Amino acid sequence: MELSKLLEKKRPAILKKWLGEIFDTYPADTSKFLAGEQDRFANPVGHTIAANAEHLLNGLIRKDDDASLSTCLERIIRIRAVQDFTPSRAVSFMDSLKPSIISKLKTELNKYSLWDEWAEFETRIDSLSQCAYELHAEMKKRIDIIRTREIDKGEKFLTRLMESRVT
Repeated sequence: MELSKLLEKKRPAILKKWLGEIFDTYPADTSKFLAGEQDRFANPVGHTIAANAEHLLNGLIRKDDDASLSTCLERIIRIRAVQDFTPSRAVSFMDSLKPSIISKLKTELNKYSLWDEWAEFETRIDSLSQCAYELHAEMKKRIDIIRTREIDKGEKFLTRLMESRVT
């Protein structure tokens, strides 16, 4: 048995477990809503996270290149970068992927002696985790630039307003 075939077989259970872990990083009421509301228009955050987490998992199983996977990763990071998360908490969803997989495959990994393949797969997950940290730092930098521009615009507006009142 190959690891990729085993992962594909267990993919729905792994994805469900992983999404549960991701949504559990939110407060209880928010988590329940994100996980429960399936309408993409009523729950765009939950939909974006779920759809892109699924693409990430599928891409890892198919051994897609990191560039295509980083697009899905970026979509999740964009959401989490504007939320009230510490950097480590914002990207912790990638760290929860390995335990989610192990919880569903541990018996088979032992039974079929797939630990060497697992080590290679785990390295890909670690690489994407590192990419998540870099994307998060980049997003925070962009947010800071936007925030600074908006403050500057506000200050210029207030200055013009004050000057117009003086004259």
